[in-house]
Amino acid sequence: MPLPIPAELPPVGVGSSPYKPGDCFHGIAPEYFDRRTAEAPNQLWYERGPEKYYEVRMQSSVHEFIPGVKTPIFSYDGFYPGRTIRSRVGQPIVIRYWNDLPVETSIHLHGAHTPSHSDGSPHFFVLPGRARDYFYPLSVPMLNGQPDFAESPSTMWYHDHGLDVTDHNVWRAMCGFCITVDDIEQALIDSNVLPAEQYDIPLCMQDRTLNPDGTLAFNPLDNNGHLGNIWLVNGVAQPFMKVQRRKYRFRILNGCNARFTEWQLSDGKPFMRIAKDTWLLPKPIEESTLLMSPAQRADVIIDFTDAPPELFLQNILSQDNGRGPNGSFAQRAHLATPVPFLKFIVEGPVQTDSATVNLNSTLRHHEKLDPATAVGVRTFDFHRRNGAWQINQQFYDPNRADATPTIGSTEKWILRNNSGGWWHPIHIHLESHQLLSFNGG
Repeated sequence: MPLPIPAELPPVGVGSSPYKPGDCFHGIAPEYFDRRTAEAPNQLWYERGPEKYYEVRMQSSVHEFIPGVKTPIFSYDGFYPGRTIRSRVGQPIVIRYWNDLPVETSIHLHGAHTPSHSDGSPHFFVLPGRARDYFYPLSVPMLNGQPDFAESPSTMWYHDHGLDVTDHNVWRAMCGFCITVDDIEQALIDSNVLPAEQYDIPLCMQDRTLNPDGTLAFNPLDNNGHLGNIWLVNGVAQPFMKVQRRKYRFRILNGCNARFTEWQLSDGKPFMRIAKDTWLLPKPIEESTLLMSPAQRADVIIDFTDAPPELFLQNILSQDNGRGPNGSFAQRAHLATPVPFLKFIVEGPVQTDSATVNLNSTLRHHEKLDPATAVGVRTFDFHRRNGAWQINQQFYDPNRADATPTIGSTEKWILRNNSGGWWHPIHIHLESHQLLSFNGG
């Protein structure tokens, strides 16, 4: 089947809303009404442009992962993946999410700088039959009182995050992209350094397993992570995409529940990587393969100018257990036969108006934080006990705050994985961060 490109979610209002934000059962983040903080009441966040308003219904639907096989799923408005949210950095949006499902939900905008009440905390449910308004400033952190556009978001995604149901709900197809652009990135697109929107393709890479009757196979008592044997891109099993002989930007999301992936092009040529997770890199880097944990994103440029007529984006990483890939991080086990997820069919003559990005292109200035300014050090030890996770010997408790940093301060956090062989991707909500070292290096 041809690769489906997720449609854009249209707003129901710009500048004025057909509904009153907060006038629903679960309300809205208080920051929507008073855009200040108790610790720094004079510190406003960066904001531009009129507010945009959306409305989404989470509902049961039917989807064909495999042509002709109808599979019941959970969805956003009946779409899988959910429709893509597009906006400008600093342009606030409000999304009213209605829950028409038989299970509670909580929506997390993964990679965003948001008020905590809109973050999709596991216990901030949207109950069946109810609605919650999510307020997303789509802003950037402040540095010395000024917006730090080094941290402007670009590729994000939204997914369910409800307590004890995240694995189940995401497996049932609850995910979608959110793409924002600031003046810096838009200038790169307008000047043809980065590919234009029609050559900018989001790819949600996932694995799923079906029962003989076509329903999704899911064992709620299996706490070791679910692996699939059907290879999906944007909800379709092993599709193809026709491309021109030019450069394309692909926003690759590992949307798997437990599968790590290592992507490779079948002709062996390297990727030109321009972004990691939410943020553009200062300059592109060249990578022969892309190792990605669940929920990670990688924005890459693939140049089809001299590509063979057929090319595959394939996974080469061996994994048969939800705990992680086979082998060690330094010596990963690779598949004898790579798994092709997406087939490219390269057509036509070389396109002379292709994007000009190369390894010497400047994408974005990055302001490096000074470790010497850290006001404290926090250590988080991750453990696996009684079939569940602990941090610093404690199970999750929504009524306990394990860290309460002061706004405007810098801290150093040390994350240790002591989980007995598990590969454990760790995602810090609410705030971006800079990596100082990995395994001491």
